[in-house]
Amino acid sequence: MSMKDSLQQLQEFDFNNIEWDRMGVWPVPVKALFVILIMGGILAIGYFMLLQPVQDTLQRSQNEEQRLLNDYESKAFQVANLEEYRSQLEEMRRTFEEVLRQLPDDTEIPDLLVDINDTAEFSGLSVNELSIRSPQERELFIEQPLDLEAVGGYHEIGAFVSGMSALPRIVTLHNFSLEPTGDQGSAGPRLRLRIDVKTYQYHEAAGGN
Repeated sequence: MSMKDSLQQLQEFDFNNIEWDRMGVWPVPVKALFVILIMGGILAIGYFMLLQPVQDTLQRSQNEEQRLLNDYESKAFQVANLEEYRSQLEEMRRTFEEVLRQLPDDTEIPDLLVDINDTAEFSGLSVNELSIRSPQERELFIEQPLDLEAVGGYHEIGAFVSGMSALPRIVTLHNFSLEPTGDQGSAGPRLRLRIDVKTYQYHEAAGGN
């Protein structure tokens, strides 16, 4: 049977009024078409009900395998560098202890005031005020603010700031202001310096006193 005859039989077949009980006398091209449709349906059902779940399971297994491999590589790297991590941890511990040693306790605050006053006078400043304000509680430490007012020239103020950074205790400078006093010094006009000085206490050290 030629292709032309097959197409003609398909066109002449009434698909809107199929007589299923007479399937045996259907034209061969119609039978072949239904066989193809049935096989396609079976393959589609088999794919979605059998093959696709297997593929999904395989994909999940591959993803889990990759996750486990990455986890293994990460842990293997950590084990290989365990000694280096321990060395870094020990170095951090020593650094932390060194920082803690630079935080004054309550008994050292008066000595710190003396150091700040001596630094100012050694730099050529005249100290008018150096007083302690109420401590401020922070999450990991206690902030101890101090008020400082001194008079001197530009060079003396610069020397004082430099000298403060050399103190053995952690001290920071904040909110400074300068205003002329109207007096003239040997190196230029004299200025009034007002500055907030802050030092810090570790909570455990403060609580132990």
